[in-house]
Amino acid sequence: MELRVVPHPKLKRDYRGRRVRTTVDMENGWVRIPAGSLGVVDVQNQKGSWLLMDACGCCGVQPRISGVDSSSIEFVEPIS
Repeated sequence: MELRVVPHPKLKRDYRGRRVRTTVDMENGWVRIPAGSLGVVDVQNQKGSWLLMDACGCCGVQPRISGVDSSSIEFVEPIS
């Protein structure tokens, strides 16, 4: 599936439910998410985005990471 990058929504509240790709490596105490990983914005608040990443192909784990700055993600949508 090919994806194209689209502009960030003007309002932060419109981030929720949108498909994103990470532009930098991220990690928290449990997981490391490499740049280029795909996910969905699950929650958006003043501290940043909470991302629910796609399930891992080898182990099936679906990680979640919080406090992601908008400069660390790009919004994508499928090319039809």
